[in-house]
Amino acid sequence: MESSRHTDLAQSAEAADVDFMPSEEDIEFYRTHGWWVSPKIIPDEILDIASLGAQRHYAGERDQEMLVAGGYLDWRPEHGNIVRLNDYVSLQNDDVRELVEFPPLARIAAVLAGTSAIRLFHDQLICKPANLDTATSATGWHTDKAYWKTCSSRQMLTAWVPFQDCDEEVGALSFVDMSHRRDDTEWMTTFHEQDRAALEQRISPDGAELPVVEQLLERGQVSFHHCLTIHGSMPNRSTSQDRLSLAIHFQDEGNKYVQTLDAQERPIVHMNDMLCRREAAGNPDYSDPAICPTLWSRGGAA
Repeated sequence: MESSRHTDLAQSAEAADVDFMPSEEDIEFYRTHGWWVSPKIIPDEILDIASLGAQRHYAGERDQEMLVAGGYLDWRPEHGNIVRLNDYVSLQNDDVRELVEFPPLARIAAVLAGTSAIRLFHDQLICKPANLDTATSATGWHTDKAYWKTCSSRQMLTAWVPFQDCDEEVGALSFVDMSHRRDDTEWMTTFHEQDRAALEQRISPDGAELPVVEQLLERGQVSFHHCLTIHGSMPNRSTSQDRLSLAIHFQDEGNKYVQTLDAQERPIVHMNDMLCRREAAGNPDYSDPAICPTLWSRGGAA
């Protein structure tokens, strides 16, 4: 039965890969705007399996253990009813890993980034439970690249996968259109900042209205955004529907570690630096297949 399931999913992936690849117009749109939304490409069965995996993860089940005991976001029930953030879930949970490895995702990412291979950088499971205090459950405007200062590439990107229909009520993802063209957003490690008005004043000190685009997605659609695109989301205002999603962070073939210092002249450390093997020069190897596997390459899958 397991073999039959994987055969069916592989066939679904192959069909999606062929039918829903970005067109030249889609690629140009992504390069112009810094984001692109796919048609419905992920079969319900894969999302059902990943959702079950998420619930197993929240319950404390682990299919594989992490190499380190802490230092990354890892919500557990004792943390209470808050926004749940769990990093590196695909390294610990086989069901979520199946979603991360769904072939069309990496291939689409490669086409949008213009690279011949896509590797995983890391993933993050995000749950905004229903009935949370809306004053504390928004996601602040931020950029992914601001958190990836040790990465050489400026073409990395994220696939945001909702596990349910995602509308204004449950807290849809929003982008500041064309913001990936800016060169003044390195400070935006502001995921947890709740005061959107204050952030918008910093982003646009002259008071100009930001070109915000809200993403209303159906289950099975995927939103891709450039690592420099400013994005965030509103609170989940639903009284009955949790908002569960997976952010899959991809790196292009050319990305590598670069030492970067903070304001106190101390090396910045990403969690990948603690997990990945070392290159010959002693630097973290962001192509370590155990942590950052190749998910798609022009010569064939990893």
